[in-house]
Amino acid sequence: MVAPNIHAGDPFSLETLTAAVNQGSYRPGQVSATGAFEEDGVSTTMISIEMKDGKLSLVEPSARGGAGETTDDEKRTKIPFLIDHYQRNDSILADEVQGVREFGTEASPEQLAVRVQKKAMRHGQDLTMTLEHQRVGALKGIVTSKSGKVLHDLYSVFGIAVPAAIPLALDTDATIVSKLWQPVIYGIEDDLDEPYGGIHVFTGRDFHDALWQHKSVRDTFMYNAGAAALRQDTPDKFVWGGATWERYRTGAKATADLGAPYIAATEARVMVTGVPDLFITRFAPADYVETVNTIGLPLYSKAIEKPNGKGYDLEVQSNPISLCTRPKVLRKLTIA
Repeated sequence: MVAPNIHAGDPFSLETLTAAVNQGSYRPGQVSATGAFEEDGVSTTMISIEMKDGKLSLVEPSARGGAGETTDDEKRTKIPFLIDHYQRNDSILADEVQGVREFGTEASPEQLAVRVQKKAMRHGQDLTMTLEHQRVGALKGIVTSKSGKVLHDLYSVFGIAVPAAIPLALDTDATIVSKLWQPVIYGIEDDLDEPYGGIHVFTGRDFHDALWQHKSVRDTFMYNAGAAALRQDTPDKFVWGGATWERYRTGAKATADLGAPYIAATEARVMVTGVPDLFITRFAPADYVETVNTIGLPLYSKAIEKPNGKGYDLEVQSNPISLCTRPKVLRKLTIA
């Protein structure tokens, strides 16, 4: 039996349900999905990056039984970073669920505990998307807030110049793109100066199309097993020039909220993978009595009953910092 609609004008009250559609927005998360950022919890609200100025050098042979070569101690410096605090506050009144049906059902009244849990999950998803935005910032060398406030300028903190954008001249048909791209790889290798696993490039929409459609790029697929891909639309991800190129999707809502996509349409950002501690995320503990000096977790949620017993105050928070510990290896590419 279907329960009566006790509030005829309320679309969420108990009534016959034809269909339930949870119309969620696309949430960016591609940088996090690579697993390039090494995650860990810390018990403090500040971390330090320790730098050692060790230099690779050969050892000169010496006489057996005699004195060996003497070297100086390696110089070490520490660079401190305050961990950012992100928190969402909400409130749920008991009357919010009075006579309201559970989502996706015809006659089940919604419980207050379920409403609290759903709100906490929604805020948690927003905080997870905030973490992705933070990591994209680390990939650019400048971590910003939603409003555009600079939280961590890695170039300034590490005392290095911002690398100039590198044009691949994709707007010119005669360009041999590989001749412009290969020096980028060499430059990264020179600045990194250690083995790495691979290169992953996140591209903006226009850059991605221009690269895939460029004649010199398509010619490399023509005479191998990848030729079949040329008969398809532009793939979201493909391998070329020793790197994986992936179109970064921001989504209309996230773009509107920020005023710009995570990766600008005509740009690309280069990420080196397979290097320990090159990209890191650290989580600090929440600012609650019971979490002081404990190892931080990615998310915290706390529901506090209102003094009058008529609902709950809800807090959902995260305390992450995401960094590139060697921003000298970061690169920005442009179409032209």
